[in-house]
Amino acid sequence: MNIEGKKTMKKVLLGAAICFGMQFAWAEALLPGPDDVIIEVRAGDTLGDLARTRMDEPTRWRDVANYNLLPDPNLIEPGQQLRIKRIWLKATAGALKVEAVTGEATANGKLLKAGDTIPAGARVLTADGAALRLRMQDASLVNVMERSELKVEKLEQRADNVFSSLLRLVVGQIDAFKTKHAAGKADLAVAGRNATVGIRGTHFRVRQDGVVTFTEVEEGTVSFDATQTPLVLALNAREGSVANGRDAAQVVPLLSEPVYPELSASFNTPYIEWTMGELAGAQRYVGELAQDEAFSDKLVSIRSDGRTIRLNELPNGRYWLKLRAVDEHGLQGMEGRIGFEVNVPPRRFAMTKVYVSGKQLQLRWVGRKQSVSYQVQVATRQDFQRPLLDVGTADNWVDMARPQSGRYFMRVRQIFAGGRAGEWDVPMMFDAP
Repeated sequence: MNIEGKKTMKKVLLGAAICFGMQFAWAEALLPGPDDVIIEVRAGDTLGDLARTRMDEPTRWRDVANYNLLPDPNLIEPGQQLRIKRIWLKATAGALKVEAVTGEATANGKLLKAGDTIPAGARVLTADGAALRLRMQDASLVNVMERSELKVEKLEQRADNVFSSLLRLVVGQIDAFKTKHAAGKADLAVAGRNATVGIRGTHFRVRQDGVVTFTEVEEGTVSFDATQTPLVLALNAREGSVANGRDAAQVVPLLSEPVYPELSASFNTPYIEWTMGELAGAQRYVGELAQDEAFSDKLVSIRSDGRTIRLNELPNGRYWLKLRAVDEHGLQGMEGRIGFEVNVPPRRFAMTKVYVSGKQLQLRWVGRKQSVSYQVQVATRQDFQRPLLDVGTADNWVDMARPQSGRYFMRVRQIFAGGRAGEWDVPMMFDAP
């Protein structure tokens, strides 16, 4: 082959190599990355139309053309697949739906009721003794507990049905049940002061107390990105962590489910009290009380006095209680649940008032005409095994020496003609100042 022929052959091979390289680059470009969405071109589509209808900016067609190495942006064919970065897709603002409210809860200062919606940007507050149950767009549930402040920073739904949410917990506690979705389909982040929690499908709690951010995982796995910790921690079920902005966060095993004593299935008193069983590391107990087993309606927060659980003035009905033991770090352990009924007979007497006068208390109640007199007992416990006061009186009131400040119980029964004693009424509780 002469020199001219060799030159011609090199040009042909070089052209083939360039063509092959372009084909290889084109094939490689069509492979979607983890943050890509594939859009299939339909008859009549143009890049301009796709940008205006499905993307965040009408000028995004240029980015699509460059990202897909299109030689001519005006020439796209039906059936052709285009890679689109998720962040280019148009997003619509979402909202949280209020499913139940206990006590006083507000969003941007407006009182909330069941059925209301809370938009992105709202500031949600719950008062003392209040609770709020919210449904997210992806069907997840968030319970905002009492004395909490939550900022709804981001609620978005993109054109490919992908949800993205960011909740910032300023103070208080949330208890969330995150519905599980495919990776990247329904991302949720909860930001505290010193850590951000990333969630997929799990049951978890986040609490902000002063500068300390607490997270506990009941089920699933969350990422715990603490400000003073170089690596993002993976918290699995039965694990938690604490971020205080000063020390490196550690994975901490949560305390086990609480140990309940053997309790009656039905209580005939509105003042229910018991002592929890021994659980190593438990310093106190916290939890919620509800009248439905799913805890989807009104919630009442419960705080123990050490191992002692007290439930006061419960109306008759069926109840469910869930408790968690709190450890030395302030982390709440795994939940344990029980159900019980309250069936208290109607009161024959009702306390009207406790009067304080110097070193004496005067206790008054509604009397009955047929009574000759009354027997009255006062004690620190409602079993009245060691009463502080046990007297008879013909009046519907009695004086007693002022006891130490605290909680006391009083009960009254009628004494009829001939000295016959009636049954003791349901105990009444009062606080001595």
